[in-house]
Amino acid sequence: MNRIDDITVALRSLDPADRHVDSANARARADLQAILATDPAPARQHPSSPSRPVAGRPRSARATRRVALVGGVAAAVTTAVVLLPALTGGDQAFATWTPTPAGMTVQESADAAAECRQTQEEGPGTSYADELGSAAPVIAERRGVWTTVVLAGTDGFSALCITDDSAHLFARGMIGSIGTPADYAAPGPRDLVASDLGMGTMGAGDISLAAGTAGSDVVGVVFHSPDHGEVAATVSQGHFALWLPGDALDGAARNGVEVEVTYRDGSTGTSRLHL
Repeated sequence: MNRIDDITVALRSLDPADRHVDSANARARADLQAILATDPAPARQHPSSPSRPVAGRPRSARATRRVALVGGVAAAVTTAVVLLPALTGGDQAFATWTPTPAGMTVQESADAAAECRQTQEEGPGTSYADELGSAAPVIAERRGVWTTVVLAGTDGFSALCITDDSAHLFARGMIGSIGTPADYAAPGPRDLVASDLGMGTMGAGDISLAAGTAGSDVVGVVFHSPDHGEVAATVSQGHFALWLPGDALDGAARNGVEVEVTYRDGSTGTSRLHL
C-alpha cells in the first residue's frame, strides 16, 4: 500500500456521507466553498503503464495537493476539482449525451474556451491567473448539449471544464479541474498520462471522466463501456478527454482502466490509465 492508498483509506473512515447528495442545497454549496479554500498537501502523478502499480480510489469530497477530490473524481493536479451544480433546468440524466464527440466551429470553440477560462478564474483557479491567461484551448468538443474544454499551458498545466449548455448562463452545471502535476514529464510517443480519472455526481446524475496528455503517435482513444459501448475520446494537440454518464470509472484511480489506443501508423494497442 502506498501513501495515496493510506490517504484514501483514512478519508473513507472519516467520511460516512452518502455519495448521492443533493448538490444544489445550501449545505452542499457551503461545503464546496470550504473544499476550494482548503490548503492541500502533496502526492504524485505517474504516467499510464500496464505494469505500474496504481493509486487508491478517491471517494470523499476532500482536497489534497496532488490528488484532488470532489464528488469522487480524482485529478493529479495542484488544486481542487470543481463541481458547480445547475440551479435550474439542464439536461436531465444526460439525455442528449453521445458516445462519439462532435466538433465545434471556430467561434463556438473560442466562446467555450473563454467561458471555461472565466469560470476557473472566478472559482478554483484564482491562484492560477497567469497560467490561465497564457493557456491555449487544446480540446473543444460537444456531446449533445454538453461541451468539454481543455486549456493547456507549460509544465503540464491544464484546466478542464465539462458544462451543460442547455441551462441558463448563470445556472449551468459544470465539473472540471485545474492545476499542474508534480514532476511533470511529457508522455512518450505511444503513451497516455491521465490527469483526471474517476466518477463524480452532478445534478444530471453520475459522470465518469478520463482526461490527460497523449504522445505524438496517439491519434485515437476508446473506452469500452459495459453500458454505453465504445466511448471515443477527443485527441487533439497532445491531449485526450472522454466522459460518459454512469459509474463505469468508479474505482479507476485505484484499479486502473484499460483503453484502446490507435496510433499514427494505423496499428492499435491498449494502455492502462491510472493516477
